[in-house]
Amino acid sequence: MDHPFIFMTSVESTQLTGHKAASLMELYLYLKEAEGSSLYHHTHRFYRSHSFLGPAHRSDFALWVAGNLKEEALAERMAALDLRDYRTLEELRASLLACMEPLMGEERWTRRVPPGLEFHFCKAVSLVLPSGYQAHNLEEFVFALERVDVSCIYYHLIEAPLHYHGPERTYATDFSRWLADGGFVDLARALDGIDPYQDDLEALRGRLLALFQKNRFKAVAQRVLERVAPNPSGEPAAAWLRRWRKED
Repeated sequence: MDHPFIFMTSVESTQLTGHKAASLMELYLYLKEAEGSSLYHHTHRFYRSHSFLGPAHRSDFALWVAGNLKEEALAERMAALDLRDYRTLEELRASLLACMEPLMGEERWTRRVPPGLEFHFCKAVSLVLPSGYQAHNLEEFVFALERVDVSCIYYHLIEAPLHYHGPERTYATDFSRWLADGGFVDLARALDGIDPYQDDLEALRGRLLALFQKNRFKAVAQRVLERVAPNPSGEPAAAWLRRWRKED
């Protein structure tokens, strides 16, 4: 590998933004202008903890709409949005707003909740830190992946890609980009095909390790080839080398 992979992790702090909504109209207006870190907090915090035994509406917006405004149909539409379908927070924002827009102009659009039941907008502030692990090759990568805290896996597969702003990239995650840069293109594509929102984070680690296990022999063989290729010992070794490279 040309450069090592540095495993990072993040520690999240929740802060109030000072904005609160007492009606659907106010929720819509504040949601339209809210920082990306606020939108991220009120939706993805459920996936960070991976508490799938919690409420049915795994979105703060849907929870408030259902519990305080008693708008169950709207809450179900908002909760039904699958975060896997959104590459950016702006796309998610647009869908949340679209769920609310059909109610514009109706009496319930401006109906206010009693004082104390308002929706308080918060934001997530992440402190990104090195985990203490880094990898120069595939074996070291697997070694680290087996040992890092699950917050590290969450950061590289969900948090960092979601907060990325820039040109569209061929590979979605930090892991897959590093693997592709090192020549493991098939492995990078397979990793991008894994759904990080499925199951809990420990189960996600297990699926990642299973994927790498399938490719571990190939990685070892590749390093042997790199040592043998400059000076193969005899014709049998040279013939085996050609077959591996599919030259025969």
